[in-house]
Amino acid sequence: MNVIAVDAATFLVLAATFLFGVPRGDAPAPAPEEGGSRAAGFAVIRRAPALPGLLALSFAFFCLFGPVYVALPLYVSDGPGAPAAVLAAFYTAFGVGAVLGSVLTGYLGRLPIGPAVTGIVVAFGVCVLPAGLGAPTAVAVAGFAAAGLLWPPYASLSTAFFQRSAPRDLLPQTLAASSAVQVLAVPLGTALGGPLVARLGARGTLLAAAASIAVLGLVAAGAVRAGRKRGT
Repeated sequence: MNVIAVDAATFLVLAATFLFGVPRGDAPAPAPEEGGSRAAGFAVIRRAPALPGLLALSFAFFCLFGPVYVALPLYVSDGPGAPAAVLAAFYTAFGVGAVLGSVLTGYLGRLPIGPAVTGIVVAFGVCVLPAGLGAPTAVAVAGFAAAGLLWPPYASLSTAFFQRSAPRDLLPQTLAASSAVQVLAVPLGTALGGPLVARLGARGTLLAAAASIAVLGLVAAGAVRAGRKRGT
C-alpha cells in the first residue's frame, strides 16, 4: 500500500512540474493534415525494405512478453518463501538490468541492426526460460536481470533503424505509426495471459512465452539471413 502511495505521489510531482515549470508560450501551428496523418507514416513503412519486418518482429516480441505480466505473480505465489519479497526481487532485477542496459546501449550503435535485434530477441527468450523450467529462484531472478539488460538496446536499435530509414520530413509520422502498432502489443499479450494461465498454469505460461520469444528471434534471424543472400 505504501508503494502505491509513493507511486501516486510521483505522478503529482510530475503534474505540478508540468503545470508550473513548463513555459506557457504560443502553441505551435498544427502540421498539415497529410503530413501529420499516421497514414503517411504507414506509407513510408510499406515502401521501406526492412521496416515492415522490424515492425512485425517488435509487435510479436512485445505481445509474447505480455503473458509474463500475468503469469509471474502467480508463479511466485505458488512457490516457497515470501511471495511479496520474491516478486519484488524479480521486478527489481529486471529494473536494475534495464538501467544498466540503457547505459550500455550507447556503445552498440555500430552493430548491424538485423543480427542485433534478432539476437536480442533470442537471448531475451533464453533468459526468461529458467523461470518457466522451474529453476531455483536465484537463477530465475538472474535470468530476469539479464532480460532487463536486453530490453533498452532492442528499443533503441529498432528506433534508430526507423530514424535512418524514414525521410526526415516524414520521420515523426513514421514513428507515430510504429508506436500506434507497438502500443497495442503488450496489452494484447496481457489479455491473452489470463486464458493461457488458466490452461497451462503460471509456470507453463512462462515457459511457453519464453520459448515462443526465442523461436520468434530464430525465425526472424533466418529471414534476415535469407534476405541478405537474395540481396547479394
